[in-house]
Amino acid sequence: MRRALPAVVGLCALGLWAALSARLPEVLLPSPLEVARALVDHAPRLGEAALTTTAAALLGLLLAAVFGGGAGVLFARSPALERAFAPYTLLLQTVPVVAIAPLLVVWLGYGLKVSVCTAALVSFFPILTATVAGLRATPPEQLDLLRLYGATELQTLWRLRLPSAAPFVFAGLRSSAGLSVIGAIVGEFVGSNGAPVSLGYLVLRSARSADTPLTFAAIVASTALALTLYTTLRRLEAKLIGAWHPGVT
Repeated sequence: MRRALPAVVGLCALGLWAALSARLPEVLLPSPLEVARALVDHAPRLGEAALTTTAAALLGLLLAAVFGGGAGVLFARSPALERAFAPYTLLLQTVPVVAIAPLLVVWLGYGLKVSVCTAALVSFFPILTATVAGLRATPPEQLDLLRLYGATELQTLWRLRLPSAAPFVFAGLRSSAGLSVIGAIVGEFVGSNGAPVSLGYLVLRSARSADTPLTFAAIVASTALALTLYTTLRRLEAKLIGAWHPGVT
C-alpha cells in the first residue's frame, strides 16, 4: 500500500496533465505523449546534455562538500570563528545565484567552470550547517570517555565526532544534491554557449524557439538527474552507516 499510493498520485497527476493539455495549444502545454515522443526523438542529444550537467553538478557538490565540511569542522571547533564568518556564509545562501552567474561569466568565461561554481555556491550552506550541527550533537559522555583515555583533539574528531555526525552530513549532502543540479542549470542558462550541449542550454534554446515538448523533455531529464543523485546518496548512506546508526533504514 505504501508503494501504491505514490503511483496512484502520479497517475492522477498525469491524467490531470493530459486533460489540461487537450484544451491548450501544444506551444503552451504539450501532452505527456508529446513529451515522451520528444524524449525518444532527442535521446542522444538529451543524453549528451545530461552528462555535461551531471559533471557540473557533481563537481560543484564535491567542492561544496570539501569547503563546507571543512568550514563546519572549524566552526564547531571555534565558536568565535563561527560568529566572525557566519554572516558571510549566510550571504552566499541569500544572494540569488542568478545575479551572480553573469559576473562568473565575466570572470571565468563561457563553459563548464561557470556551472560548477554556481552548483557549488548553492550547495555550500546546507552542508556547512549540517556538519556543524552533527559535530555538536556528539554525546558528551562519549567525549568524556575519550578525554579520560587521553585522546587528542584530532583523534576525537576522527574516531568519534565525524562518525557521530555522519547522519547529519549525509542529510546535508542529500539536500545539496538537488540544489547542485539547480545551480548547474542556472549557470548553464548564462554561461553555456552550446559547446558542449547541456540541459540548461537545451531548456533555454528550446523555449526561445517555442519547442515546448523538448523543453519539457529537458526538464524531465533534469528532474531524473536530481532524483538519481539523491537516491544514490541515500543508498550510500544506508550502506555506510545503516548497520550501526538507528536513525537510518
